[in-house]
Amino acid sequence: MQVRILECSNSDYNKLARAITEFNFANLPANSSNNMMSLGFVVKDAVRGGLLGGITGKLLLGNCLSIDILWVEPEHRLHKYGSQLLLALEQAAKNNGSHLSQVDTFDFQALGFYQKNGYTLFGVLEDCPCIGNKRYYLQKKL
Repeated sequence: MQVRILECSNSDYNKLARAITEFNFANLPANSSNNMMSLGFVVKDAVRGGLLGGITGKLLLGNCLSIDILWVEPEHRLHKYGSQLLLALEQAAKNNGSHLSQVDTFDFQALGFYQKNGYTLFGVLEDCPCIGNKRYYLQKKL
């Protein structure tokens, strides 16, 4: 058989995503995907309605929470909005059957913040995103 390596089309991507999803479902308990969903919360100025920060994440296979984005405007970071948003997301995940949360952060982002909020380090990727930087992987049992 002759093969070629080609650029992936949208159609190819969708086929690959379906194939790995079917494989995963076949190798995990029947209820491991019951609550796959996106979750998110924002904090807004009650008077002006402006966005001060927010958090987004997903419940993945096994209902594990994966945190995607956590952002609080710099001038509002000492008001504990980040911790409140994180707690709200974790609680929503727990309410939907999650037992574990995971997040990654760069050395110039929020390692200390996550550790203060109960996350423990389980891995470090050196020279990421650039040479001299580190990417930290953290987890927390919910």
